[in-house]
Amino acid sequence: MTDLLLSRVADVAFHSDSHVDDWIAGRLATPRLMANIIPLHAMARWRIERYSGNIRHDTGRFFSVIGVSAKHRTPTTQLEWDQPIIDQPEVGILGILAKRIDGVLHFCLHAKEEPGNINSVQLSPTVQATYSNYTCAHGGKTPLFVKYFLAPLPGGSTFAKLQTEDGGRFLYKSNRNMIVRIGDHELGELPDGYIWLTLRQIAGLLRRDNLIHACTRSILSALLLPDAEPLGSTDSTAMEQHRLTDSIADAVQWLDDQKAANHMLAQRKGLDTLKEWGMDGDGFFAHIDKRFFRIMGLEVTSEGREVSRWSQPILANPEPGIIGLLVRRRGNERQFLMQAKAEIGNRSVVQLAPTVQFTPGNYIGNMRLPKPFLFEEFSGSGRFPVLAETRQAEEGARFFREQHLHRILALPENGDLELPPDYRWLSESQIRFFLHLGESVNSCARSILACLL
Repeated sequence: MTDLLLSRVADVAFHSDSHVDDWIAGRLATPRLMANIIPLHAMARWRIERYSGNIRHDTGRFFSVIGVSAKHRTPTTQLEWDQPIIDQPEVGILGILAKRIDGVLHFCLHAKEEPGNINSVQLSPTVQATYSNYTCAHGGKTPLFVKYFLAPLPGGSTFAKLQTEDGGRFLYKSNRNMIVRIGDHELGELPDGYIWLTLRQIAGLLRRDNLIHACTRSILSALLLPDAEPLGSTDSTAMEQHRLTDSIADAVQWLDDQKAANHMLAQRKGLDTLKEWGMDGDGFFAHIDKRFFRIMGLEVTSEGREVSRWSQPILANPEPGIIGLLVRRRGNERQFLMQAKAEIGNRSVVQLAPTVQFTPGNYIGNMRLPKPFLFEEFSGSGRFPVLAETRQAEEGARFFREQHLHRILALPENGDLELPPDYRWLSESQIRFFLHLGESVNSCARSILACLL
């Protein structure tokens, strides 16, 4: 049995499940961070540029909110729009430390507060740091444990890939998702706020609403385990490997075809020049129809962060979104209905996305935007049985109290669907290949795939 599988099924753990529950409850009950909404013009050390309206920090570092115009052409349609977007070109580190305790692999998570969190804390990666953070551009301390990820020992990296952030709201933003194994006898004691958990315990916590941080889910999606072990002789295993190689080649070709069919031209511009966006009566930057999202100011105080007081802009969604995955079984393996989705902030334009990702209010009553494929099935009580359903929060450093319903539905046995050309059934093995390729599976897909652990 592999270390990962043992960590997923073993009852043995460094902390009992009841201790973990009590530890989390204690963290949730003792918040140390306060965030107050303020107008954008009232933010300390941030400025709204006179010549463009773009929002930048005095130092020119961290991130900016700028305008962008988009032209998206496919073989059948052409769309043009403009919007605000987060411009943060630096690559950050999202890292989880792992080690064996009593023979079982454990993962180090951090009960961390963010200004936009739902609840006070969420279980975040061991390290969650931008380049500005770990080079101390903020004037604070170096993040704990970052040294393990900046220079991991040979063979220590279980997973290390660049993965894109939300391509609809970040412009060309990627972070390095990492899992680094350390020696069994290292870090015998963790600082306050950190905890060792097995994969089984984490999988159980993923079934709770808004507890496991979005960055943690992003990293853990790389650990997607097979639902069934392949059976058969050596010859049949070799044949299966040959079939798998062919199927991955087919999937890669399909995704490349979709990239070739989607042309996206993105051009940076000033927020002042956006056609349907502007400052509202509260001093926030918003869409005239109150759709999509708005940009607010926050004033934050914290007892436990590198910097104890700061201001920042943050994005707020008008309502929860829906991230949905349709699953079917073929033989010994599950298959997932994925879409090849174009997003303005992706360098490659098109990445694998879940079956659906949408905010209902952006489409209901909007004559300019057609509803996505399977919109009704995932919006309410549709024709497919529900396998799992939780609410999962977006990361609270850039998004304010944002959550999305993660809904996994099952296609009934012998059921079938007529698929648009940008949709395809992919097996677990194919999905794992793309996850380990890096920058091929979007953030929404990684988020819901982690819920299958």
